[in-house]
Amino acid sequence: MENEIFNPYRRFSKSNEEILEEKEANNVKGGFTELNLKDLVPFKNQPFNVYSNDEMKDLKESIERIGLQNAIIVRRLQNNQYEIVAGHNRARAFKELGREKIPAIIQDIDDDTAQMIMIDTNIVQRQNLTTMERAKAYKIKDEIKKRRRFDIDKVEENLSDEEKEKLASEEARQTFYRYLSLNNLIPEYQAKCDNGSLSAKAGEQLSKLNINQQRKIYEALGDSKITENKAQELKKLANTFNELTVDIIKESFNGNKSVIKSSIRFTKKEMEKYFSDFKSIEEIKEYIISLLEENNEKIEDSP
Repeated sequence: MENEIFNPYRRFSKSNEEILEEKEANNVKGGFTELNLKDLVPFKNQPFNVYSNDEMKDLKESIERIGLQNAIIVRRLQNNQYEIVAGHNRARAFKELGREKIPAIIQDIDDDTAQMIMIDTNIVQRQNLTTMERAKAYKIKDEIKKRRRFDIDKVEENLSDEEKEKLASEEARQTFYRYLSLNNLIPEYQAKCDNGSLSAKAGEQLSKLNINQQRKIYEALGDSKITENKAQELKKLANTFNELTVDIIKESFNGNKSVIKSSIRFTKKEMEKYFSDFKSIEEIKEYIISLLEENNEKIEDSP
């Protein structure tokens, strides 16, 4: 099941011929209209960053050299305005080039379908998505799929067969849920995923820890590199101790394995029975040590 493809386009309700006929009839892909740039508004709550200056420069040069290869996708709003579903950077490039109009495909779609088109077209068309851009996009996509209200046919008609294959290959189930889990990371580790100092696999391991445990790890290790293996060790460490402290993390990270080997775990029932009056792990530790010392003294004094 790990390699199962997470493909929302698995079940087509129409044949390829029917879809092509519908595209022609609705003037989708078969043609476009030109819209005034001043009538366009950005898509609300989209997870993708705008192009960097270098990326925008390349896009503008491409438009001037060979023209716009893909019309933007919009949907109608009130007051003769149109919301950009796909093509925010293309619209920006046209504005910076001093153009007044841009080729656009107008879609009559609901919110969930619009979001799905926005996400899928960005995933297959943008080359330099950051780790967290993809993670946040997958979170939105997962929420949409759970609601089961988007129109698959409307989404897929905006993707070529090659783009659908690329999307399916990039969203194998294991990969999809790995990126999805990164949304559970604290902001500091999300930033490290984006700058490449924390891999998605290592981030996935850390994301299984609660916020407090992650913060303790970050407090202890700061910007130290955490590999996937080290992240797995830290996850085991967090499961070993009821209270994960900075000292425990540092000892383990610096190679002191005795901190794990010497640990003893108590069940919740044992904790409630014997240690309910204690306020911290340190108090319990001191109490146990005092009992052991008393016992040693009795052994030494015995005949």
